[in-house]
Amino acid sequence: MPKAFVIVALLAAVACGGDDPSTTSATFGLGAESPVAAVEELRTLLTAGDFGEAGSLAIPDQAALASLAEGANFDDVAEAIEDGDAATAANFWGGFAQGVGEVFTDELTVEEQGSTTEGGVEFFLVGVTPESGTERLIVTRDSDGYRIDLFASFGAGLAQAMISPVEILLGTSTDASRTILGALQEVVPSLLVAAADPSLSPEAAQGVLQLVEMITRVG
Repeated sequence: MPKAFVIVALLAAVACGGDDPSTTSATFGLGAESPVAAVEELRTLLTAGDFGEAGSLAIPDQAALASLAEGANFDDVAEAIEDGDAATAANFWGGFAQGVGEVFTDELTVEEQGSTTEGGVEFFLVGVTPESGTERLIVTRDSDGYRIDLFASFGAGLAQAMISPVEILLGTSTDASRTILGALQEVVPSLLVAAADPSLSPEAAQGVLQLVEMITRVG
């Protein structure tokens, strides 16, 4: 399988919270016309601070699941999944922008780098190279237009912090836990793409695979 890379410099940033979701106005629109356009549009929107519009460039439900990494309440996560809460995705990009700063919003070379398939899902890779730095790949998917797959792109940065809440979910029998665990099943292919990054340390890759093993216990 072709290898996909995560943005190593962002691993500590992607779980950061932005504004409170209740104060962020956002609705899900269509994705971009191409994988490269998704990344370029995201950069433009983050530079402008338009996180509400940027919310449409994340795969729906993934930002809600990613909020588990920062200790989000299970009922709130389940509600965001069920309601398609675009504000959660907007807040993800707000925290992302704070963590990345000028690294992502600076001049970049953005190039399509092919595709890979995992679990029957096709992922499209986009190389991003800042003026001073090395190329990283952002992983996108076609879901009513091309959007950023948060778990395929940043799974190594999210996995370790998600292991504890997922373990709690596995021991909980509520409507919220069932909703969340069902949605987590959908990101397993994305996590496997993230785990394939050869630049990860063995410990980081194992952390992603440990999360996959936990999620698939209920599969």
